[in-house]
Amino acid sequence: MNFIQMNDNELVECAKSGNSMALQVLIERYSDKVLQKARSFKSLIGIENDDLYQEGMMGFVSAVYSFDNSRDVLFSTYASTLSTRKMLSAIRKINSTANLPLQSYISIEEEKDLFSDMPSPEETLLSVERVNEINLFVEENFSKKEKKVFKLSVLGMTYSQIAEILDCTEKSVDNTMQRIRRKLRSFEGV
Repeated sequence: MNFIQMNDNELVECAKSGNSMALQVLIERYSDKVLQKARSFKSLIGIENDDLYQEGMMGFVSAVYSFDNSRDVLFSTYASTLSTRKMLSAIRKINSTANLPLQSYISIEEEKDLFSDMPSPEETLLSVERVNEINLFVEENFSKKEKKVFKLSVLGMTYSQIAEILDCTEKSVDNTMQRIRRKLRSFEGV
């Protein structure tokens, strides 16, 4: 049998009788149309294009096995309708409130991008160790005023804000910061 030369109705009847080659020819004939239809729904949020295509193909296969040749309907129209309905049903289902957690998923690619700037656990541990070393150095080598100015500076405060909090002049804060910088430079590796 030459399935490629058969019309849709003949192929449907062969597929219904269990001929997998006939079904394969029908799938090859219509898969691009189903894919185009799936792509046309791309603006509808909530479902990946490949998933939508698969839903459409399931609707198409269902159309093959449920098509009634005795009715006055073309197979192509019937298959297109069932395929489209299956895709729309999938879109409605995924966008329903029952699937809200699925709507806020992050794809694997997005997840990679999300965490690409984050330090590794090793880097985090080294950073914590480094901060502890600096804190120890500050505790052992800074005066009370230097410690206060250093901590306020690390919090992002300006010289005038620090001066106001410590009730001193900005010049005094500047002088203290100069001493802090000298001491930190002498600290190995800072």
